[in-house]
Amino acid sequence: MTLPILWITEHYPPVRGGMATSCARQVREIRKSGLTVDVLVLNSSALETVPRDGGSDFLVPPDHEDGLALNLAFAALRGPYAVVVGFGASGAGYYAVTFASWLHAGSVVLVRGNDLDRDWFLPQKSAWLQQAFSRASAIGAVTPQKVERIRQLYPDKHVAWTPNSVDLTRWEALPADLRKRDEVRGLLQADGKKVIGLFGELKAKKRIPWWLEAIRDRGLMDQICLLVVGTVDLPTALILEDAAIAPRSLRLPFCSHDELPALYRACNFIAIPSLFEGMPNVLLEAMACGVVPIVSDAAIPLGDAGFVFPADDRDAAGEATARALAHPNLPALATRAQSFARENFSAEQERAALIALLEAARQ
Repeated sequence: MTLPILWITEHYPPVRGGMATSCARQVREIRKSGLTVDVLVLNSSALETVPRDGGSDFLVPPDHEDGLALNLAFAALRGPYAVVVGFGASGAGYYAVTFASWLHAGSVVLVRGNDLDRDWFLPQKSAWLQQAFSRASAIGAVTPQKVERIRQLYPDKHVAWTPNSVDLTRWEALPADLRKRDEVRGLLQADGKKVIGLFGELKAKKRIPWWLEAIRDRGLMDQICLLVVGTVDLPTALILEDAAIAPRSLRLPFCSHDELPALYRACNFIAIPSLFEGMPNVLLEAMACGVVPIVSDAAIPLGDAGFVFPADDRDAAGEATARALAHPNLPALATRAQSFARENFSAEQERAALIALLEAARQ
């Protein structure tokens, strides 16, 4: 591929969160492969062009007048481009297929999570999604479930699984991490209990109250304590603060990636009981640290590398948690989780899937 790639996103550092982390990682990996990638970053704080190794970042501030930002963005482009990529379907994907038509380029729409699970049912955004999917040269989705759903809606489209990745070397423990791990477990007074981690933006779709009900129903509250890292919606916060209906917990705000290896390792398990989900970075990161997943089947297929329950079955969620807590060999489970992440979600696999999708969009 001799011409550069244009990558459109609303999620890019210094914006925080899993979407920005994934976007930056994918751009970095494609640039490392030798391809040139120009990144068009919408919702930036200023209008500027930043040269990078392997391309440039075009930063565009939010609209002060309808349509202004997108027209400024198009005027800033240096084209021609081989492929235009929209990272996220309902915003960036719509812009990507539009710009690709004007630039006589192929187009790729990358589906991340809420853009299909939520935005498909919102009138304005659903129209953007339909345009993005129907006009895209190729579509990538972050979970096999989403691949299948898109194929059922658009059976003639090229749709492929483009999973996230995790670098296990990035999550190796330093001596300071192990000291911090022990400090956190001490604050939790976790002796004799299992620590279950809840990481990220814990909003309604994560269904933490629903999962806590399952734990209470199974009589598991006195066996666990919770490490909660990130933001919590109000219903979840109120439950966590009530000792009568929630286990002991320690709540910490969003933190830097440098702090996460210690916090993951303070946990025996990570719970993600979501009703619908993309592919959470926190899941792969925790597994890279040897933390065992307790997750709904809305997340990635885990085989025997974790405890999985149907997303619509609260009794099964409680039963899966009980099986996890009763397992006689947690070190073996931790090793299995690490091996699963290494063998199935390497940077090389993510990069290969993305480049194959870009090549398909050119044809």
